[in-house]
Amino acid sequence: MTFEIQPNIKCENCIKCGTRPHIEQSKKYWIVACPNKKCNNFVKDEMVNIEGWNRLNKSNANITPNQNFKKTA
Repeated sequence: MTFEIQPNIKCENCIKCGTRPHIEQSKKYWIVACPNKKCNNFVKDEMVNIEGWNRLNKSNANITPNQNFKKTA
């Protein structure tokens, strides 16, 4: 079963294709997913996790300059 996310809820678009996600219900899990199956972009949790989706799909333009980044290699 698939549900559209209401327009008044702040939800980032898919970082790969730019479309607005939808919510799917699968037995005991709720999945916030991109409607484009080729993207394979989703967040799966026991509750609807729009905050997790927003963290996953935040573009580099939305990062504030005061955020600390972990140094790698």
